[in-house]
Amino acid sequence: MPEPARRVVHAELADGLPRLEAGGRPFHVMWWWHGAPVGDGAIGRRGLPPRVLADRAARRVAEWEAGPGDVPPDEGGPALAVAIRAVAGERLERCLGALLAQADGIAEILVVDCTGAGELAAVTERFPGVAVLAAAPAGEGAARNLAVAATESEVVAFLSDADEVRPGWAARVRAAFADEEVLAVTGLTLPLELETEAQVVHETLLAGPGRRYDGGRAPAPRAALDGPLAMRRSALELAGGFDEHLGTGAGADLLGRLPAAAVAHVPAAAALAAPPRDAAALRRRARDRRRGTAAAGLAGGSPARAARALLAEPPRLAAAGARELLRRVAGTTGLTPRTLPRPAGAELRGHLEGLARATLRVVSPHSRHKAPLPEFLARNPFPRPLTEGFFYREKMRAVHRVAPDAPLARVLEIGGGRSGMARKLLPAAHVTSTDLDSAHAEAFTGDPQTTFMVADATALPFEDASFDAVTLLDVLEHIPDDAAAAREAWRVVRPGGWILVSSPNLRWRSPYHRIMRPICPTSEDMIARWEHVRVGYERDDLARLFGRPPAATADFINGVTVIAHDLAFSHLPGRARRILLTALAPVTWAGYLLQPRDGRGTETAASWRKPAA
Repeated sequence: MPEPARRVVHAELADGLPRLEAGGRPFHVMWWWHGAPVGDGAIGRRGLPPRVLADRAARRVAEWEAGPGDVPPDEGGPALAVAIRAVAGERLERCLGALLAQADGIAEILVVDCTGAGELAAVTERFPGVAVLAAAPAGEGAARNLAVAATESEVVAFLSDADEVRPGWAARVRAAFADEEVLAVTGLTLPLELETEAQVVHETLLAGPGRRYDGGRAPAPRAALDGPLAMRRSALELAGGFDEHLGTGAGADLLGRLPAAAVAHVPAAAALAAPPRDAAALRRRARDRRRGTAAAGLAGGSPARAARALLAEPPRLAAAGARELLRRVAGTTGLTPRTLPRPAGAELRGHLEGLARATLRVVSPHSRHKAPLPEFLARNPFPRPLTEGFFYREKMRAVHRVAPDAPLARVLEIGGGRSGMARKLLPAAHVTSTDLDSAHAEAFTGDPQTTFMVADATALPFEDASFDAVTLLDVLEHIPDDAAAAREAWRVVRPGGWILVSSPNLRWRSPYHRIMRPICPTSEDMIARWEHVRVGYERDDLARLFGRPPAATADFINGVTVIAHDLAFSHLPGRARRILLTALAPVTWAGYLLQPRDGRGTETAASWRKPAA
């Protein structure tokens, strides 16, 4: 027999216990406490005795209060632009009604009409101030990217027309973004109805297990599959937008590309939505979910997560599919009672598609504005880039990671010397390269997209807001008045523009490993050779210098690859250096490839986005 539908009951425990009267269908109770969801669970069609019901409710509240609790919705935070992907007029009307009931703090609402025929105009006309973006029938990633391009708001929240946000949703999202280190906020989507077998399967086997009510930082990427998502523009530009090949899994994939500690999960920022009503829609949802989480597993830079996505999940999903097939055969022949039909085949297919998509992004990466990583790394200016210049490859990869994939037409490169790093990173930009040494001008002869000028980083000869981006790559450690240089960088970059920095940090020393002391110069020798006025900066030092935490950081030259770095600057004859570096290449490459995105090193790259005016 098909799984019976369930009566969804939303119980606000601050108002007392709900009345669950016996009837023909079991209950699915969503427990709330002062507007925040604290748990859910199925209850049989006969209900529960009042004492048992009270005990269960009390446990839910106690468990919730033992955690971080709710985000106070009165702490301000940036105003939101809300983007809604819409395909059905009736659903859109309910979505907009719930959203406009809490309009405080919402700067603009953008409806992406994905019907392909402008069918939603009759609905949006009844809601003044709502902007409509016409689009061909498009997936979630494409619709979200279109909305981001159409707004200049610092924070963009994403909904579908099926979402009906709960009171206080916007205020709680804004309050979470009051912390400048938060780049993304996830909430919860809870079932509006469980009327069909497909909806019960979705809630019981897909959305419900692992649903988090405790809040806090660093949720699993799957949180983006089952709840509203909001992101800072800086995070969207760093990630290069949503992958348009992953369907509803695009949000989970993008979260997987952000630092885990920069994601806040706020269960009270909740919405209600009807799960997929039929088996075909359920399979599509299951497939998309797995696409996103699989791609996130490879994109996040964690070897453990990548190994789990590649080696553990496919066999597990294949086994689940085999068990499901056996259950269906047994159920149809009457050998066992029928159980919930999990769409395991769709999940396995989605997982494999997600792995393939993530692999394709590595093998053939696509960037909208900055140079693709392989092309950028191939322009390492050192004559022996895979031996004596390998350390510079590490720096280039770190700079690429913290650089936004955004349209930056005018770039100021401070202290760039002859490397032309900014020009290599942003090939479509016009770069103004400055240095104190006029001899570097000859390096840019014949390049119409680079203008060289002699200029002091602490007193730049440019108007305010003259540039889309400013780079200070391995420069600040040379400048006595580094605070003045930071102030000048902020002054000449436009609102919404970027500052990119790289520098040694306080883990740097020469040589890094004591065993290499006989053949390497000392730290003092290297500092004098490079004309540094300080060793470098920790991440907290950079945050203080620029007045705010960076939007992104990436360390480079780790405890393994530093061996190649120190050999490159050793006292050994050139031929001996190259022989040793070639022999150590497998170890160096292993250390380079296995370094997690958040792994520590002896040098740091960081970036900041100047808030829009």
